[in-house]
Amino acid sequence: MLNWFKRYKYSNYRETLLDAFPQNLREDVENVLDILPFDINSIKLCDGKIHKVSTLIHSDFENFQLDGENLKIPNRVYFNEPELEEENKLTEKQKTILNCIYLRHHNGYLRQNRLERIKTNEYWITPFIFQILGEYVFEILEVIDKELDNNKLDNYKKFAIENPKFFQKTESRIISYWNEYYRRQFPKLKSYIGRLILDQINAKSIGKNQDEIIEIGIDDNERLFLKPKKESFSLIYRTATEINWNEKEFFLYSPKPREWNYYDWFLHIINIVEKECNCKLILTDRTIWTNVPTELKKQIIQKKKAIA
Repeated sequence: MLNWFKRYKYSNYRETLLDAFPQNLREDVENVLDILPFDINSIKLCDGKIHKVSTLIHSDFENFQLDGENLKIPNRVYFNEPELEEENKLTEKQKTILNCIYLRHHNGYLRQNRLERIKTNEYWITPFIFQILGEYVFEILEVIDKELDNNKLDNYKKFAIENPKFFQKTESRIISYWNEYYRRQFPKLKSYIGRLILDQINAKSIGKNQDEIIEIGIDDNERLFLKPKKESFSLIYRTATEINWNEKEFFLYSPKPREWNYYDWFLHIINIVEKECNCKLILTDRTIWTNVPTELKKQIIQKKKAIA
């Protein structure tokens, strides 16, 4: 009777996790599930002590749409990690599936560790990462922010369009956790990392590159410069006269003002990059301002608000 009960629970665990992935991954997911330790219910919980738990997968889950397919991803899983020897036998795709499963683990350190191992941008990964975007672990948000690129932003934007209610739910959670845990460190919500990530998703246009301006300033040669977070514009001189790319310092810069003032050059750089390089450069609350006069900063910020 006990063996039957165990087999029944194992079968339920497998079906629950199979429902979390698209059907075209079923065979790979099955291979991953074969190495999970569903037979061990002695688990180290948040208090650091070993407890016997009655179930290894929480009954609550989130429903998502992914390319029109319905997925059900559990809110939390409690099973231990598999044996390293068994994990190493998996294919790269299967390892990514395994990492996604452990993004639902109750241990925040383990979630962060598994997130850092994911190096691909396939769309089916998105709901797992989007779920942890709405959680409270700051270090996990830092990993998401660090890895943010155009492909991921495209995926997040597409996912938000497919799942508008969950996007709103995630936004509400981010605000709640900021208010509860991080308001003293970040008095303004717009400077909190979760809000910064959401703002970039909101600003994203699918198919158009987007990058954050991490610094804007006026250098010692009186030239306006804009430093993007990741994008490189080494060939911009071919399409835009008098806009240059500093290959050493990684920033765009304009000539010293003559007929045009700094604000005109700012608009020109932004517009040329969007038109000729298909890339939207955006200001955020963490953009660094270097030697920028107060009035010019106000003008640029006002332009940002008008666009938003």
